[in-house]
Amino acid sequence: MGCCTICSRFFLIVISIVMILFSISIIIAAAIILSQSDNIAAALPNNIRTVTVSAILVIVACVMMIFSGFSGCGGAFKRNSKPLYVYVVFAAIVLAMSIAGVVIAAINSPQISSAIGQGLTNVATNEYGDPNRQSITTAMDRLQRQFQCCGGNSHLEYTNSLWANTSATNATNSNPVPSSCCINQQSRCGQDRISNSVIYTNGCTTGSGLSAQFILNSVVGMGIAVCVIQGLAILCALILLHDLVYNEGKGTHSTTKVVIIKEQAS
Repeated sequence: MGCCTICSRFFLIVISIVMILFSISIIIAAAIILSQSDNIAAALPNNIRTVTVSAILVIVACVMMIFSGFSGCGGAFKRNSKPLYVYVVFAAIVLAMSIAGVVIAAINSPQISSAIGQGLTNVATNEYGDPNRQSITTAMDRLQRQFQCCGGNSHLEYTNSLWANTSATNATNSNPVPSSCCINQQSRCGQDRISNSVIYTNGCTTGSGLSAQFILNSVVGMGIAVCVIQGLAILCALILLHDLVYNEGKGTHSTTKVVIIKEQAS
């Protein structure tokens, strides 16, 4: 077993373990996203199903990565070709899915970021405070508190909003905002404030902790890293397979040769 084969075996074992742990963490993150469906509904009320389906697909892909990781780790550790064949097939499928996901995310990044901004702006302007959409109002309040932001792109979106024209008609401030936009949660602090220093003025699209473009860029970067690592792992698996198949063929040839010699001697 040459140095290249030894290094490939070690690298494949390490990468398989890392990918298993990485996949588990991604599954947990996707599960958290699914559990935060109310917040997602506030940001993307018309695309909640798309986000949910995407999270489920990510979970399925990660389960495949875990399965292939165990196959690769077991095949490399025991020098068994069958698990390595399984690993190569599943890893190739995951690699193709990762490449497709990165390309789609990179191409649609501006549209996705814009859709998030437009969705939040529409909620702040036209849907927040609607008695028939209390769930969206609650979700927007939770979003603004959690990410310390106000409105979609600016707190000024509430000035002529449905909420301002129905629930904040007696506000003393000309640019009222909901109490969930206040730094210190107090009743009517957003309606009767003297200055903007007591509220969050950054919009939730670009506010702290929720930069849509940053998140998308991070996803693309992480996807590229996964593709590179998966490609190297597949290469290592193929090197190991070549070594195993070569040695098996060599061993079979030697056994056949010994049998022929014995037959000739007898």
